[in-house]
Amino acid sequence: MIKTGTPEDMDRMIARADADKARPMDDTSPIRDFPKHNRPLVSVNGIFGKAVAWSHSYGLIEWLDAAGKYRLGWAHSTSIKRVEAADWKGGRGL
Repeated sequence: MIKTGTPEDMDRMIARADADKARPMDDTSPIRDFPKHNRPLVSVNGIFGKAVAWSHSYGLIEWLDAAGKYRLGWAHSTSIKRVEAADWKGGRGL
């Protein structure tokens, strides 16, 4: 049976496909995904989000921008910091 998703689900699938196309070229290691319901809370240069996937040198981070729009992008591993749930200030819609 084929189930239809929400418009947000479609936006997230498109964002993931776009992020995969924009993957940094200097990293050819495999991409590994975090489990959907156990993604680490992170901060990247003051932006709070969740880690979706990782490779040897980069992490794929999801976050909500100031307008509440879903974003997804790669960050170098040295700029990604894990954050405790009590200190996390990310969007509740993730």
